[in-house]
Amino acid sequence: MVEGERPPHDVSLFPEESAIIANAAEKRRRDFRAGRACARLALAALGVHDVAIPSGPRREPLWPAGIVGSITHCPGYVAAAVALSEHLPALGIDAEQWGAAGSDLESFICTPAELDRYRDSGHPCWRTVVFSAKESLFKALYPVRHFELEFADVEVTLSQGRFSVSPARELGPLAADIQRIQGRFLLGRDHIFTAAWLPRAASGGAPTGSQQNSFSVSPRIAW
Repeated sequence: MVEGERPPHDVSLFPEESAIIANAAEKRRRDFRAGRACARLALAALGVHDVAIPSGPRREPLWPAGIVGSITHCPGYVAAAVALSEHLPALGIDAEQWGAAGSDLESFICTPAELDRYRDSGHPCWRTVVFSAKESLFKALYPVRHFELEFADVEVTLSQGRFSVSPARELGPLAADIQRIQGRFLLGRDHIFTAAWLPRAASGGAPTGSQQNSFSVSPRIAW
């Protein structure tokens, strides 16, 4: 994982990447360049160099074959995380400023069960943690399943820096993936960080022991 607080000023893009932001606003262009800068460093740590990272129909990064990953950016923070798909079939990360999701958004973000569970819990910034956890889940699963989830489709359970996810409605075969998702969250000084991943299944279908705790929210490389 590669993270930074300020976007670099001299990020070179491949032509297919430049085309994505050719007509974008300046903020979008800065965020895109910063995310690609982190992504290139993260890929280099896996031995992958000088490759374009174009975008898919939902602006998701399209990684080289054999790689899964995710990019996130918000005011004051940008990061990218990658892994070999043979180790993690799906990976998503998200970062949000403290309090980014306020009470005016809770009915959009949360299911009734989540509101009952957390509204009086005293958990700091619980709305933003739930929002970010779902964003990480969506980022992890969409590139591999191509199914567009809504916030009301899933429920998040928070517990001591970890979170689990369960379907809130009938989602067919996707429900099994959602229930296998493992998640972590971290409350930083200014930001909230989440990561969600799908562990590699053993031949019997259960996550392998070495994969159950194979990803950390903490950064590995910073610039």
